[in-house]
Amino acid sequence: MNAHRNRDAGFTLIETLVALTVLSVGAMTLLTAVERHASASRMLADRIVARWVAENALAATTLGLDVAPRWRSAMGIDWAVRLEARGLPDTGLSAVTARVADAAEGPDAELVSLTGYTTLTETTQ
Repeated sequence: MNAHRNRDAGFTLIETLVALTVLSVGAMTLLTAVERHASASRMLADRIVARWVAENALAATTLGLDVAPRWRSAMGIDWAVRLEARGLPDTGLSAVTARVADAAEGPDAELVSLTGYTTLTETTQ
């Protein structure tokens, strides 16, 4: 058997294992970054839909309508909508704030808070 190793023979087992370890660490880092990005994209999409629901609730309040239960559902999610109105002294206006949260997570998990002004004096829903 030849005691001297031929330099062109290829990688040793240790070199191969080190290379695989480096590649696996890189792959895990990449997968973690992709997962975070996907989560951030989902959160952004939820905030956009919650804002639509809040805008619809404010529009309904301005028109003097109750927010229909079917208007609280969008993109397959049931939203909890809480309306809070407070009168503005000497203006004849009310500031109405629509607070929207994912109903499954509870009203404390508020995603959007949007305020509008109306001449109607509504109570908190």
